[in-house]
Amino acid sequence: MMAELNIAESRLVALNTPEQYARALELGPDDGGVAAIVDELPYIELFLSNNCKYRTVGQVFTKSGWGFAFPRDSPLAVDLSTAILTLSENGDLQRIHDKWLARGGCTSQDTDIDSSRLSLGSFWGLFLFSGLVCVLALVVFFTRIFCQYSKYSSQDERRMSDPERSFRRPMCLNSIKELISFVDKKEEDVKSVIKQKTSCKQKQSIQVYNGENEISDKFILPA
Repeated sequence: MMAELNIAESRLVALNTPEQYARALELGPDDGGVAAIVDELPYIELFLSNNCKYRTVGQVFTKSGWGFAFPRDSPLAVDLSTAILTLSENGDLQRIHDKWLARGGCTSQDTDIDSSRLSLGSFWGLFLFSGLVCVLALVVFFTRIFCQYSKYSSQDERRMSDPERSFRRPMCLNSIKELISFVDKKEEDVKSVIKQKTSCKQKQSIQVYNGENEISDKFILPA
């Protein structure tokens, strides 16, 4: 553990029996106990079979398991390997495991632990905030679109005569189509069109102003 997990030796405590496991976990690291126990999987399963308020977390560090050592060319090696393979194939090995190491009395407590996990309802605040931000963004977007469209369309309506304007107002379908086509246009094109129309309007106002000055000059009588 010190080499693979970089845990200081001063933080490790030696425990030998299941009773010491339970006592150390009950005390916790602040009162002289431990925060977790790392041991061989069979010992951990035996401990958990009688202590339902604890459970394993994370992944198993190794899956190499245990083995039997025999002298070379020993006939027991073949017989024992065959017996273990037979127990594994017919399911007896799993039944032995479930009989002695299964946590039969911990089903209800496991259900309570699972029920305290995070669910979709735990993030309702995040979803509410995201929804409000999206709605606000859509309101700002459509407000900006309608303001640009009003500037864009007002220039065209000013150039129309009164009969054409009165004929166009009842045609809501055409207005909707024009709005959709306006939204489909690029923002740079819309800004350039509005800028051109504004500059043309300013030039026309300047020409009208100059024309009025010329007319007023013609009607000035000499003293």
